[in-house]
Amino acid sequence: MNHSLHKIIDTLKAHMTDDTLIWHNPCLIRTQSNIASGNPYRGVNQFITAIVAHAEGYRSPWWGTFKQIQALGGQLIDAKGRGVPILFYKQLPSRDSDEDHQERFVIRHSFVFNLDLIEGIAPEAAINPEEGNTVPIACAEQIAHRYLAREKIRIRHGTPAYVPATDLIQMPAYAEISSTDEYYSTYFHELAHSTGHPQRLCRFGVGAGRFDSKEDYSREELVAEITAAMLCHDSGVDSQASIKNSAAYLQGWSRFIADKGDALLAAVNQAYKAREFILSEEGS
Repeated sequence: MNHSLHKIIDTLKAHMTDDTLIWHNPCLIRTQSNIASGNPYRGVNQFITAIVAHAEGYRSPWWGTFKQIQALGGQLIDAKGRGVPILFYKQLPSRDSDEDHQERFVIRHSFVFNLDLIEGIAPEAAINPEEGNTVPIACAEQIAHRYLAREKIRIRHGTPAYVPATDLIQMPAYAEISSTDEYYSTYFHELAHSTGHPQRLCRFGVGAGRFDSKEDYSREELVAEITAAMLCHDSGVDSQASIKNSAAYLQGWSRFIADKGDALLAAVNQAYKAREFILSEEGS
């Protein structure tokens, strides 16, 4: 495995435990950003900075490398060993032997530090999600309705499922589910699966939802459940019931870190992409 991926996985091991369902924690969707560029982190970089911020109790959502902090006039205080690895792609120089002249990249990492560990830079106002300004059910329904209408996905009554071959979602009637949060947790799970269609994020390739291995199927389930957890937070319908309901899907996440760390990181990346795709106004 790539050395930089090892750094990410080691950090996850240090901040995640078997009895913590991190997917159902609001920290997962709290924006973490680079202090120099102002740009929010994406995918795995958002995931790991958010987890560390939650575990360490950091109040600031801003991060920077040592050089960025110095350039802004800041100084690290008691920060030894507290840097968080983030991934980036570095372009390799072209070779004369490359007949196709394609650009080549490698994965690298750098360490960033939270603003709470820095002196000399004025702290920015903490970014907190607004509370009490939306009606959860209406918000959840709006997310689902806009996405289905935009992507022209059909929905029919039946056992919860997404059918890639016909681009169809099956859901029971609202009254047939025991609670609101469980209904939308299931609904968002199936919406997440639909983002994998070849006409969208193409996680299924051309196989229309046919997986080559049990591991591929399990990874797709992990993508769907992490996406559903984040959308539940987005719309405010998360609860202890939906957390318990999704535990069966996510109980193996610690094994993914220990044995298939690169598979876990790929699933996390895909989940963020799926969430962003569902919430997007334009889609693909």
